[in-house]
Amino acid sequence: MGMLKSTRALALSALLGLFLFLAGLAFPANIIVPKMDLITRGGMDGGAFTLQTFGDITLEVQGGYKFGGSLAFNVQNLNLENLTATPLPLGFLSASIIIRDLFSAPLSLTYFVGQDDTFCSGDGFALFGAQPIMTAYRGFMYFPTGPVYDGIYQVQGTGARFEFVPKIEALSFDFYLYEDTRSQFPGISPPAPPIISSPGTYSTDVRFLLNYAAIKVEGFAGSTLTPKSQDYYFRGGILFYATNRNVEFLAQIGIPKWDPGVDSTLNINLFYLLVEPRLHLGSFSIVPTFFWHPSYYMQAGPNPGEAGSFDVNLNIGYGDPSKDTLQGGLENNFRFQSATQGEFKLSPWLGVSTPGVLWKVKVDAKLWPFSYSDLFAVFVGAQAEF
Repeated sequence: MGMLKSTRALALSALLGLFLFLAGLAFPANIIVPKMDLITRGGMDGGAFTLQTFGDITLEVQGGYKFGGSLAFNVQNLNLENLTATPLPLGFLSASIIIRDLFSAPLSLTYFVGQDDTFCSGDGFALFGAQPIMTAYRGFMYFPTGPVYDGIYQVQGTGARFEFVPKIEALSFDFYLYEDTRSQFPGISPPAPPIISSPGTYSTDVRFLLNYAAIKVEGFAGSTLTPKSQDYYFRGGILFYATNRNVEFLAQIGIPKWDPGVDSTLNINLFYLLVEPRLHLGSFSIVPTFFWHPSYYMQAGPNPGEAGSFDVNLNIGYGDPSKDTLQGGLENNFRFQSATQGEFKLSPWLGVSTPGVLWKVKVDAKLWPFSYSDLFAVFVGAQAEF
């Protein structure tokens, strides 16, 4: 085991050294911070009011368009205060090198290591310069104790991605072939950080993106195989978005993981289902979100308490973060874990847009089942925009 770790560390060091050397030959690299999210949750724990801060910070080195490469490091932790129990080194997140315009066609080849694209989150349409369409009902602020849901599946491993863009403003196809590192950490939530290699688990995925002003569609399908144990499983999903003046509709439907050896037939507990119609009346908006939790997520699971869980969240809000400095609203959240178990929360919230940072303060009041010991939880979030 020690020799394996040493080999992986040596391989990672060699890869990073080669990347920086090539970047230096090309031209000076750009260092950016594409993501910096901090969310503090305050609530009662054992009779005391305690704080828990979720952090997701990424530092990226880009080689520019000509070199076509990037190198990213990340700090992600569910409890930044507890540094003694969970040390926080700046960990390797991903590295990639891109060869563009293969065969003088709109085709590119990307060699990647670590985390890569996330499917059916809505983020993929940034390729076309589209405005954000993602649901706000994602991330740590809404899922502080369970899997941090954001999209249906994310590629992680060592491999290659082919991207074919026949229509730069509207259509893209991707094919992924990689040694999968996510499957090496079953039952961990959130999934463990990527490693440089894994013992022989391979995955392949295909994805398409269709982008128009009024309609956007993303779909993917994939499979994973471990030849040594003959284990195999499948996944797939689709995102659909449509808008017409004051009305928007978003749906994310898919299966993050189906293992025929465990579930011989498809069942509802395998599905990731999120449906969100949005109605905008001037500066006011009414956004109900319906979300069915999958029993497996990011190839980890089954997650206790998630199978059969269903959320109904109604957000009545005022203001647009892209236009208004001040926003606010009230959320009503029902979570049904079974026919007899569930909870209801009422959550007033306030948002403030300042230059470069989006602030949000939300107070969760759990009214059912009622208990003074965990009646309130306070969230304070800061999302930096670079």
